[in-house]
Amino acid sequence: MSKKRKVVVIGGGIGGYPAAIKAARLGAEVTLIEKADLGGTCLNWGCIPTKSLLHGAEVFRLVKEAPTFGIKTTKPIVDMGTLMGRKDQVVLGLRRGVAGLLKAKKIVVLQGEAELLDPCTVRVGKKKLLADSVILATGSLPTSPPILGLDDITAWDSNDFLSMTSLPESAIIIGGGVIGVEFAQILNGLGCQVTLIEMMPQLVPSLDGEIAHAFQKSLRSQGIQVVTGAKISKIGKSGKCSVIEYQSDNQKSQIEAQQLIVATGRRPASDGLRADKIGLELEGAAVKVDQYMSTNLSNVYAVGDLTGGVMLAHLAMAEGECAAVNAMGGKQTMDYSSIPSCIYTMPQVASVGLSEEQAKERQKISVGIFPFSGVGKAAVLSQQEGFVKIVAGAQYGEVLGVHIIGPQATDLISEAALALNLEATVEEIAQTIHPHPTLSEAVMEAAMKLSGGAVHVP
Repeated sequence: MSKKRKVVVIGGGIGGYPAAIKAARLGAEVTLIEKADLGGTCLNWGCIPTKSLLHGAEVFRLVKEAPTFGIKTTKPIVDMGTLMGRKDQVVLGLRRGVAGLLKAKKIVVLQGEAELLDPCTVRVGKKKLLADSVILATGSLPTSPPILGLDDITAWDSNDFLSMTSLPESAIIIGGGVIGVEFAQILNGLGCQVTLIEMMPQLVPSLDGEIAHAFQKSLRSQGIQVVTGAKISKIGKSGKCSVIEYQSDNQKSQIEAQQLIVATGRRPASDGLRADKIGLELEGAAVKVDQYMSTNLSNVYAVGDLTGGVMLAHLAMAEGECAAVNAMGGKQTMDYSSIPSCIYTMPQVASVGLSEEQAKERQKISVGIFPFSGVGKAAVLSQQEGFVKIVAGAQYGEVLGVHIIGPQATDLISEAALALNLEATVEEIAQTIHPHPTLSEAVMEAAMKLSGGAVHVP
């Protein structure tokens, strides 16, 4: 009987625990080390709690809109204790689920801070573990920009935001990326006055330009003050309020709010890896990896936010499983061409593949757009804002990118991701019969616009 390979996974987040489960399924003897809670940032301080609060804000909005559907209600109020408590219960339930999955696969879980002594030796407290392969999945940490006066202000980071016990009357959010816009919608949806400040010319700079424009317009229509192209010069205090001085469109301005929130992104959590002592190669704070998720150290792999680049939970999961396969002797590579990105706001935003701007730089393209105002199911839901946009090659009609703003965009994008993965054409999407009435018809009709004409447009 051959000896089982020993795999040690450092980090029990969305990159680490799927890697551990995959390695166990492939026959490894697996030890998972986590210094805090299983599930990592995504489950405890990111994806899951933010979506719970976003859904709460959406329910609050829908209750206020109930008379539109002929349902009379009394004036709703927000109970922050119950809202935050439900968020905690959702997180706890899923965390217990992760623990159950690991136990079912007979994975040893150790609580503590891991130290990589060499490519084959990991120390946890006084315990030393010998491994055939090590997978690093230590995640990321919130970052703060170097702004004059920021250190003198009590500002919230993402962790503070998700621990709030009361709703501020007004808030300024620095950072208009995915984290910032989701925070803005939570606060705005619950009744807080929100100003969102972004340094770049558009919110969520990675978005297709047309989608970003529509998104910013929607947020402003909801009462969120959006400032783009802003350079913050100074942060100060005025009584109990934080004061931001900034310049935008060559004009100096000043705003103040009860609470300042910094949502300027995250950085790889590589500080505790002793990279310089063991010779682990970094690029900035990120661990450098190849297409196999291998580091420069033999039998050491790194996955997820720790490797820098696009920080997405589902990408970390895919990288973790890829690393596990290779740690067990495989030769699987990562393909980043069809990774969907999602924003769970109202309206939702989702995209996969190339933006129109990116595609134009590579080849001649055609673009098909279909609005949700032409979709029966959207009318039923009273959610007709937004559209589906397909970017395709002009000569062959191959799908290059799909971008959606509107109801359930984050679910609809999976069809587009599959289309890119299978190298589908717009004609193939158009000829696929979609059920009626559903929101997915918007994807079909956008494809039809590029292959003969959509049905439900004049």
